[in-house]
Amino acid sequence: MHSSEKQNRHVVILPYYCDEEVTRYLRIAERIAEFPRPEVPCDFLLAASPRTEHSSRLEAAFSKLGKTIAFQCPTQIFGYPEGPTAMFWDCMDFIAENYPGQSGFALWLESDMAPIKPDWIDRLSAEWYEDSPAPIMMGCFVPDVYTRKLFKPPTLVVGKHINGGACYSMDFARKMPADARAGIFDMAVYQYATELGRAKRTSQIAFSTTKRARRDLSDANKVLLHGFMQDKDTFIDQCLNPLSGLEQKLSAFNPALERLEAARRLFKVCVSKEDRKTAFDNVLLSIRSSEANEKRRIQRAA
Repeated sequence: MHSSEKQNRHVVILPYYCDEEVTRYLRIAERIAEFPRPEVPCDFLLAASPRTEHSSRLEAAFSKLGKTIAFQCPTQIFGYPEGPTAMFWDCMDFIAENYPGQSGFALWLESDMAPIKPDWIDRLSAEWYEDSPAPIMMGCFVPDVYTRKLFKPPTLVVGKHINGGACYSMDFARKMPADARAGIFDMAVYQYATELGRAKRTSQIAFSTTKRARRDLSDANKVLLHGFMQDKDTFIDQCLNPLSGLEQKLSAFNPALERLEAARRLFKVCVSKEDRKTAFDNVLLSIRSSEANEKRRIQRAA
């Protein structure tokens, strides 16, 4: 194998904590099996929680798709968000040790994330290698998110970061200082990756909802959807079922539906009294506004 082939390799990490997550990953494996093999080799790291036994079903399913590694996360930290954060660093340390000198990425694929394009890995790979040097993290950018209440000043509820379901360099654990391991991992690492000038935003990984997932399937710019704060099983079903002929024909109306949904969402967050119920709506509205501003900036620069 040539050295360039050794370097151009990616890893998909599947962190799982319970049988329900294993079942969702098995559905995702079935869908990926229908896609052509990616041009860039891809391994699968099956990362079991310290409280979960290794799943032989998961290993059998993903071993048909590529090289599969069963990994039991060693750090005995539990609860949310401390448990998933500890698992993330366990995986990053494992990859840094076992993939030295590799220039590819490790994708943290949670069980409510679904690949929706047959060439999803290759398209993420192409964007990963667009810049030189390659980024050390690439994912869905979340801007500063504020409350939006009528007659009330806005309050910052979420600071800008790249959502944790993202691509990370193989040596990510070695690129981050010890302080980056304090707090929720995606919130903590963003500032350090930004200081290095190697945090990259991508529109190919995107938040979605059970109501809009079918529209997002027809979006040519999206290859991986994340249904954060959705019913996970329903969301995965919406993402993995192929579009019907009628849905493809009706996709021309998607931009209008998107604007209507955004207007309803804005009204909801302005009048609702419960911030917890509108937190995700605020995130989606902020992302939509940030993307529109970025497009205008690019157009002005051109």
